[in-house]
Amino acid sequence: MTNVIVYRIELSNKAKEEQYLNYFNGSNDLLEVMKQFYEYLVNEKVEYNIQGKKRILSVSSKIEILEEERCLASILDYGQTGEYSEIRKGDTHKLLHSVNKSDVQIRKLFSLVYIPKNKKYGCAIFEKKANYGAKTIFEKEFNKFLKEKGFLDFRLKMTPELNYSYLSKIIKHGKIKKVTRVLKEIQNLYQLELFPFPKERRIVDPLPNKQEAFALKRVLYSLFFSKHDLSHKLSLGGMNDIDEILFEMLYKGSSITLYIKDKSKMRSNINVTQRLDFEKGEPTYESKIRVALELIYEIQGFDINKISEVA
Repeated sequence: MTNVIVYRIELSNKAKEEQYLNYFNGSNDLLEVMKQFYEYLVNEKVEYNIQGKKRILSVSSKIEILEEERCLASILDYGQTGEYSEIRKGDTHKLLHSVNKSDVQIRKLFSLVYIPKNKKYGCAIFEKKANYGAKTIFEKEFNKFLKEKGFLDFRLKMTPELNYSYLSKIIKHGKIKKVTRVLKEIQNLYQLELFPFPKERRIVDPLPNKQEAFALKRVLYSLFFSKHDLSHKLSLGGMNDIDEILFEMLYKGSSITLYIKDKSKMRSNINVTQRLDFEKGEPTYESKIRVALELIYEIQGFDINKISEVA
């Protein structure tokens, strides 16, 4: 299974003003600076420690610039310590090598960065493997690189970018696994002193039958693609005083939890396995680039304000 995570990228100055990415200080292009950063990672691996584990980031593959699409593509070598494992021969199960907790285990993660013209937001797409995600160290080290290049007043920020086209398909064609209604209990002043955040009561609805699921998905789709103030109460199944609704969907072997109101809590993981081309059991690099571009075009082309039908 091949999963990718899509991030929105933005660049702000010291006054927290978002910059146009292709001339963020009036002249410099973030795409060119990003290319320099990848070239730096070819020659210098970066590392830091967090919670006793070492993290390492480098690049050992070709850096490809797609001028027309204004994209950069390459393979990140991301490694970390802290896990014990064994490598065994496939046919005989004979032990070939033991990996200690102090050894750095490297995973090769596809990456594509999109820096559009005359826009304040771009995209970064990283391959995600179990327990291996490069976003934190990438963001940290790029901001360090910016300062070293003399761009002292600028900072890159990466946040999950939801693909609403993909989420629409999940709700329409996926299977409901669980629906949870969240109710925030009213507290008196004494309770608020002890518990500064409202207490929550969660009601998990039983799994619907096939006919009920079809109708429920229509309602959830409509709620999900409507705008809600965080203080606005929701209605579902005859209950009108709901603070939040989250529902878990199963789609093409992957599960995802969707939030009606607070979408910042959602993961931006996408299973792209069925969209890739394979050779000798492995997805091709070219198809990863193609699929990453498709995801970007889907994100750009889906207008959440112009939905006229539900599932």
